[in-house]
Amino acid sequence: MDSSAPAAVPWVVLVLALLALAGLAALALTRPRSPAPPRTGRDPAAAARPASRWPDDDLPGFLERPPGTPGALPAPATAPVADAVEEPAGTRDGSRRVLAGMAAAGLVLVAALAGVAVATRDGGDPPGTPAPGTGAPSPRAGTSPASSPALPAVPVDPLPGEGGAGVLAARSVPPGEDGVVARLAFGGIVVERHAVGTTVAYPSVSVTAAGDGGTALAHLRLPTWNCLALEPPADPAAAGCVRSRTEHADLPSPALTVTRDGRDLRLTGRFPTYTRPIGTAPAYTGRGYDLTVTVSPAGPVRNGAAAAEGTLFLGTDRAGSVDEPGLNVVRYAG
Repeated sequence: MDSSAPAAVPWVVLVLALLALAGLAALALTRPRSPAPPRTGRDPAAAARPASRWPDDDLPGFLERPPGTPGALPAPATAPVADAVEEPAGTRDGSRRVLAGMAAAGLVLVAALAGVAVATRDGGDPPGTPAPGTGAPSPRAGTSPASSPALPAVPVDPLPGEGGAGVLAARSVPPGEDGVVARLAFGGIVVERHAVGTTVAYPSVSVTAAGDGGTALAHLRLPTWNCLALEPPADPAAAGCVRSRTEHADLPSPALTVTRDGRDLRLTGRFPTYTRPIGTAPAYTGRGYDLTVTVSPAGPVRNGAAAAEGTLFLGTDRAGSVDEPGLNVVRYAG
């Protein structure tokens, strides 16, 4: 069970910030105004004169009345006391208004952040932002061939051991409104003839296509056996054949051509195969097979699906689909 404590932390911080800003605003608006000092009856002109830096300096009096000059001695000079500087009332009021304005702006900002947090709670996204994972259209979302995802191309004749294979192994094409999905398994077919015996394969093919002329992707699985017989047996293990490696191939359009005639499909293309060694990355075998596959519904189509049948062509050899219920299926969108 997921804990709700991490989700509550932002709200606690938000409430504390609101209380702090509210207290700051109240302090700014209720701070008492300091009383102005009493006015003095001193002469403004005298108050404007700067006070002497040396209040006990007798040099001016000495020059005016040197010693021996009749007359009263000058009164001792006293340093004028500087008036207390009074802060203008307008300045105090302006400072309070600025502080109150800053507190109010902070409250507005925090309120806006709270609104965004409420709008995006429960993991939601702001309006106008698509939810994650909704970029890919559903099979019935009206995907047109132009909006189908672009697929990386595969090399036509890769070198043996060349890397980069298998990047399309887990990919498929959304069928959209007029697409098709099909899967078929075929009987044995000779893929290589030797001086003694043959190498036979029992292929299976799956395809997803986004309508007639749209993006398409086919996957080929090719388990192989080495047999002494000239023709592929129905059961290679019972016929004494030795199991060899399994090859794979992924072919996207435009290298793969998919044509439709009503509910019938025809796939054509050159499939460069690769293997999946244990513990290492997939690597191309250096071999490619020019295949043609036909797909047709083997019975009535109900709810857009039906059992499928077809034929795989490799050179002058061919293999028909195996007759096993549930193994061969074709589905039509729309």
